[in-house]
Amino acid sequence: MKTTPALGAVAAIAALALAGCGAAEPAAESPAASASAEARVPETNEQMKDESARGMAATTYYYFDAVNYALKTGETDLMLSVAADCAECEAAAADISAVYADGGRIEGGQPKAQNVLPLGEVDAQGGLTAVVPLMSDAKTVFAQDGTVVEETAWDSEGTIFTAQGVFEDGAWKIVSLEETPDAELPE
Repeated sequence: MKTTPALGAVAAIAALALAGCGAAEPAAESPAASASAEARVPETNEQMKDESARGMAATTYYYFDAVNYALKTGETDLMLSVAADCAECEAAAADISAVYADGGRIEGGQPKAQNVLPLGEVDAQGGLTAVVPLMSDAKTVFAQDGTVVEETAWDSEGTIFTAQGVFEDGAWKIVSLEETPDAELPE
């Protein structure tokens, strides 16, 4: 659509008139509040209740979505809601919480699970192990005063995590999640 000079002038005058109507400028939001407002809250789904490799995969994808949310907001409850006595999960949540508790923020670092590949079938105790090829964005951690505390570059190779889950009380819980870059991917 082509804009004529007259139409452009009318729009500019209208914008100036509206700006002069005494509307107060919005208060500046803190970076954490702004990121929290922009973050998409991950949603659970029915597949997570499926007592199969498909259910474990859905839960693992949800976990990484919840980590993404936590990195942007500092809110770790969702990621921990699908972890049961998972030391690695609890340590990751504590690290994220500590940054935000001190008034800092995290930009980037979002993990992206490329796939969740089960190693075998669900065992008699409801357990299943899967490997997860993962890519993570570059990450910068800022202190409250805006200084950079930590920087992690994007790794084009990615890595592999091994997840162990257990199906109990109608839902999957991740009980272990560790980086295993040398793990073999199933065919």
